[in-house]
Amino acid sequence: MAIFSYQLSRGQTRWQFTIDLPPASDGKRRQMNRKGFLRQEDALAAETEARKTYARADLAADGSFAAELEQWLGERELDVQETTLGNYRDIVRCYIVPHLGSRQVYTLDKRAIHDLYKTLLTRGSKRGGPLSRTTVGNVHRVLMKALSDLHIEIEGVRKPRREQRETAGRKGVWTAEQAGRFLAYHTEHRLYAAWVLAIVGGLRRGELLGLKWDRVDLDDGVVQVYWQRTTTSRNGAIEKAPKGKSKRSVAIGPAAVAVLRDHLVRQDAEKEAADELYEDGRYVFCREDGQPYYPRYLTQQWERACVAAGVPVIALHDARHTSATAGADAGVPQHIMQGRLGHASGRTTDEVYTHVLDLSARKAAELMEIAIFGSTEPPAENRQASATSHPTRSLAAARRRIRRAA
Repeated sequence: MAIFSYQLSRGQTRWQFTIDLPPASDGKRRQMNRKGFLRQEDALAAETEARKTYARADLAADGSFAAELEQWLGERELDVQETTLGNYRDIVRCYIVPHLGSRQVYTLDKRAIHDLYKTLLTRGSKRGGPLSRTTVGNVHRVLMKALSDLHIEIEGVRKPRREQRETAGRKGVWTAEQAGRFLAYHTEHRLYAAWVLAIVGGLRRGELLGLKWDRVDLDDGVVQVYWQRTTTSRNGAIEKAPKGKSKRSVAIGPAAVAVLRDHLVRQDAEKEAADELYEDGRYVFCREDGQPYYPRYLTQQWERACVAAGVPVIALHDARHTSATAGADAGVPQHIMQGRLGHASGRTTDEVYTHVLDLSARKAAELMEIAIFGSTEPPAENRQASATSHPTRSLAAARRRIRRAA
């Protein structure tokens, strides 16, 4: 891409520009060349219009995608959380810029972006190994967000739907039986109370690590979520208030209260043993010397705890989805669960509620048949009679069978 002057045979000066176009289908380089401009300013103006035509966006000073992304990151400092901005920076600088940053914006196309994803899936990590599909999905979402904000449209590249953004990275949801088995296995685990609040209370990782005893009322059974501890790419672990409706009070029952009381007794014993070495920050979940955990530590302990208990390894954040699903199965109203989980939108809660487990679906189907037909698998000769003679008795018996099976 350049502006050139050249001389006509009569000694007159003319100007021309040359820009790169998107590669041809066979990958060969293509260019646009226009000549005959009387003034350099005219050639520059025409070049700018040509670039806008192919890029569908205003370009940065050098026209590179890296420059555009840096400008985009700077603009996002005004309207996103620091942790979110840190994630944007990491993804842009580690995964997108090394592969696409040197390109001119108007050369971006479906093939270039798909090649990026293919490369990341095969050798995209810092050590040259493959990246997980979850990480590549995160790269896709950030890239699509940047392109959308920069008004750059790439034909044939599908933007993520809202539902995909909100459920991305989900590894699974436990049944109530699996959650109960996990907790029963870890009653003596030092972080048992954290696991209880994650599964029963629906607290996020950062909310667990930022929780302090002055926000826990064991007499009334209330946990106030008003602080969180998380990480950023620039500053490491930081603490801040949750945004929006994430600030909330979560009611806990007598079982969770008893677990927290036992946890407090254990922590007081550790404090006494550490004596002057204990730094009391009043954290509910902390190291033996009172220092707060680094967030990644809790994730590592959770994954190990899943393996030890013999249950499917799900993400710590999916304990919230397990909590929501169990609540839905137990008949907890959606608006109540929305408040417990700190969802800003009822739509988010609804999407979790519609994630019905197979076991729950089978129970619902059997109960529906019992309610309509009066019994399950009645003898053929008595099928009509059983449906009309003792529907209440058959329904109660079936419910008892379902409870025993569960």
